[in-house]
Parts: sequence; structure tokens; C-alpha cells
Amino acid sequence: MEDRRTKPPLLYIDQNQNSIPEVESQSAFYSAHQKNSKEKEVKAAKRSSRSRFQSLSTQDKLEYIMNLQETLPVLKCRFLTKEGSLTGTVEKANAEKVHLIVRETPRRRIINVEDLLDIQIIGF
Repeated sequence: MEDRRTKPPLLYIDQNQNSIPEVESQSAFYSAHQKNSKEKEVKAAKRSSRSRFQSLSTQDKLEYIMNLQETLPVLKCRFLTKEGSLTGTVEKANAEKVHLIVRETPRRRIINVEDLLDIQIIGF
């Protein structure tokens, strides 16, 4: 027997069985070769900027460090001398002497420019 309480559906929805969605393919791609070449260019640019400072003479390096913008933090440098190396910042410099602030005791040191062999920038 049929149940009297159930009613047939009021609206039948016809489902379209023929429509298949279209898939769009990728239009562009990057290969590993392209990424490597860009990374090499960036590394080469960084190396060239470092080598520009290293190619300067000792007196030019001192002038570069002393003439930095005041908005930039003071550069920490490694000063290679005939006696050894010191790590610190330049307080002031003139044509004959360089006044340094280092971590070791005594904190302030004075070095003759003639004794300086090389200056390397460590960071900020």
C-alpha cells in the first residue's frame, strides 16, 4: 500500500549530463636554468660591490668609512696591521693616524696609517 502522507516531488530538475568542464593549461613556466641564471647575476652584483671596496687603497678606504651618511650605523671593520688585527669602529682619522674604538682593553687605540695593511668591512 502506498503511504498517503508522501507526495510526489513538485519540480523535477533535469541534470545536464553532457557538459564537461574545460581545463585551462598553464600559459607560462620558469625552468631551473632561468632561476639559476638570475641568482648568479645577483651574486655577481654583490661580489662586484664588495670587490670595489677591496680594490681601493687603504687611504681611500678610510675616506669611504669616514664619509658615510650620518643616517647609516657605524661600520665595524677589521684592521690588519703589522702587529696583528683589530676589530672595531673608526672614531676619527687624519692623514697620519687613525683613532679606533675596539672591544679589547684599552678601548681606544691610535694606529699610524703607515702600519695599516688592509681594512675589511665586517658589518654594521
